[in-house]
Amino acid sequence: MSQVWNEGYVTEVGYTYGYYRETSPVYQRFCLLLRGLACNDLNAASAHCELGFGQGVSVNINAASNPGRFVATDFNPAHAAHARGMASHSGCDLRIHDDSFEQLLARDDLPEFDSISMHGIWSWVSRDNHRIIAKFAARHLRPGGSLYISYNCFPGWAPAYPLRQLFALHDRYASVSPGAVQRIDAALKFSGALLAAGPLFARATTGLDERLKQISGQKRDYLAHEYFNRDWNCMYFTDVADALAEAKLEFATTADPLDVVDTINLTAEGIAFLNAIEHPILREQVRDYFVNRQFRKDLYLRGVRRLSAAEQREQTLASRLVLTRQVDAIPMVVNTAQGAATLHDGIFRPLLDELAARDYAPKSFSDLLRALPAVSLPQLVMASAVLVGADHAAPCQAEPVVQQVRMRCDALNRHLLERARTRDDVNHLASPVMGGGIAANRFEQLFLLARSQGCDQPAEWARVTWRLLTDLGETVVKDGKGLETPEENLAELTARATAFANDRVPILRAVGII
Repeated sequence: MSQVWNEGYVTEVGYTYGYYRETSPVYQRFCLLLRGLACNDLNAASAHCELGFGQGVSVNINAASNPGRFVATDFNPAHAAHARGMASHSGCDLRIHDDSFEQLLARDDLPEFDSISMHGIWSWVSRDNHRIIAKFAARHLRPGGSLYISYNCFPGWAPAYPLRQLFALHDRYASVSPGAVQRIDAALKFSGALLAAGPLFARATTGLDERLKQISGQKRDYLAHEYFNRDWNCMYFTDVADALAEAKLEFATTADPLDVVDTINLTAEGIAFLNAIEHPILREQVRDYFVNRQFRKDLYLRGVRRLSAAEQREQTLASRLVLTRQVDAIPMVVNTAQGAATLHDGIFRPLLDELAARDYAPKSFSDLLRALPAVSLPQLVMASAVLVGADHAAPCQAEPVVQQVRMRCDALNRHLLERARTRDDVNHLASPVMGGGIAANRFEQLFLLARSQGCDQPAEWARVTWRLLTDLGETVVKDGKGLETPEENLAELTARATAFANDRVPILRAVGII
């Protein structure tokens, strides 16, 4: 059957079921606030859009955990059907379309949006679609609204870019299999054989063998969408900034809070060089050379509004933070472009202890400042940027908003827990506190399901989970091997359930999951 509607995009293999926190309005607001930039208020009158939502996990979790309306499109009807099925369980205000970007642009029933998000879309669609996306933002992004975009970029991709070209050339000219997975495997094998034959290019470019090995170890449904679409545009930051300028969009900041802390990403010489560059676009592009960036996650604004120092301080003090993992599991180093950076013990230790106090309940920066008089507000802000950037913590919504969205999150999470009985794909739950998703693997979801059914102790959670696995003919996999006896399986599940009760339950309670 011809699939002319897919415009060269892989559709025979569904996209992955990930959640991407950068699409959360709460997370975006935090990134903008770090830079002293204002965004539109997040309330029941807000409207948000996601372009190319994949399986719809992110937009469903965001729509359940945030106030306001959500609209999303993905031209793959299988993706749209899956996303609508999820949305039917939460009761959130979410409209799902299977329109192309051109069809969505032609609609006359869309509101003005306070945010438009597209994760992993720009690099994998045509230049014509780039222009359509810019027109869509020009027409539908409200003044003051934000646009989130992520894409593969130079210079970081420059050494490995030819590998992708090899994959595409083999898929186009040499592949005979109709199956996407078989075509991917054949292209990987062909590329490996080429490198083994010792072309001069491979000798001049270090690390290609390791890069190909890393790619070959990834899931094939991810590789299909990452490398095997007809369109694959790796671009410089300035090229994207120019394309979006037509929609009156100005670069605001990256959607990575770690980028705020120059001292852990750049050398002293690099900081001095960048500080001497006046133009912000040139400075941001040159920064990519210093960190050798290969994937950008950026926020643009339709009308940049800078907060006064007093406004930024006031909004920061009112903002709340919550840990997303147990304090003992947080290392005192963070990986950056310069390697592993050691965290300042005198700042991070007391901050982590305070965030863990009172059963990990969210704390405002005002609370933290009062509890930690030896730590200044700028130090707290930089430390929070590191913790959020490393995914050890998350920004929070105001408590009245938490109560407003809690029932929708509970409803969606009940569906996801039931889903975990037979599937291992969606590994996040909706947090009303975070206004986004928090990681929870299948076994953790099954333990929560048993807990919701009245089982109080970890040993009971393990027994319920083992019965579910037995009914499905499944076993626990440990160290890459399936456990054989019921006793081994039950012992492993009990150990995992006990660790979950001690380490994860306090966190999940703090973020409103239980």
